[in-house]
Amino acid sequence: MRIDNDRLVGNDNRKVQFKKAGTSGGGLTGGKPRFLVIHYTANGSAGGAVNWFTRSDANTSAHLVIGHDGAITQLLNFDTVGWHAGKSEWKNVKGLNSHSVGIEVVNWGILSKSSAGSWVSWTGTPIPDQRVILASHRHRPGQSDGWEVFDEVQFMATVDAARAIVEEYGIGPSDVVGHDDISPGRKVDPGPAFDMDRFRALVFGRSEDDWNDLAYKVRSNSGLNLRKGPSVDHEVIKLLDDGAEVHAIEQTGKWWLVAEVVSGKEDQTGYVHSHWLRPA
Repeated sequence: MRIDNDRLVGNDNRKVQFKKAGTSGGGLTGGKPRFLVIHYTANGSAGGAVNWFTRSDANTSAHLVIGHDGAITQLLNFDTVGWHAGKSEWKNVKGLNSHSVGIEVVNWGILSKSSAGSWVSWTGTPIPDQRVILASHRHRPGQSDGWEVFDEVQFMATVDAARAIVEEYGIGPSDVVGHDDISPGRKVDPGPAFDMDRFRALVFGRSEDDWNDLAYKVRSNSGLNLRKGPSVDHEVIKLLDDGAEVHAIEQTGKWWLVAEVVSGKEDQTGYVHSHWLRPA
């Protein structure tokens, strides 16, 4: 895939289907996206999601919708503000709508149990057991929830689209984020069923084995502060324990952007001083 005049061109060398969003802002700050934000739609079909985003009374929009079968619909040019991030912050930038592209991946997200004991979406739609995983979200510690799985063809289509976007606009690994990264405590999408660790690895051309080579462990008896920015002047997010495993997302100078690894999955993201990291 590639980008042509802020439109996504598929592998067949044709622009993907375009249906204009019903609501949008003006041009992105600086004329191009600085961040890429991954969401789930919290619904069951691409058609339903696209129909919603094209309504003028929806008051929400995104740049791409990716269906279960990997089909992609574009709703906004990539230089246009979409209303997908809401109250958000990343790298001291507030209000990411003006700075980002939003990809909505069709998925029900977090699920609940019906009175009969089966899995259902927030609308009460039944979800087959084979499409559900049990996992904890970092914003819901100690709580195991049901989440709808993402289809592999859908996941890889999201990788392909994201790769074209980051290459065209020079977006780095630390600027490919989930809605739950930029709106912690308020949003949980795309959630633990979407493997952000694997996603970033594939988008930026690393094999999954290569990505594991970027694993480090904290070596500090007193622990290591995970901070919101690359200096001691930034707020502490949490204290990482001695021996905690992290994945290095960006290694620039002595302050690295890392993701804490919990039960084999990326969790909280922030900056640490690399002096107290050793290869895992």
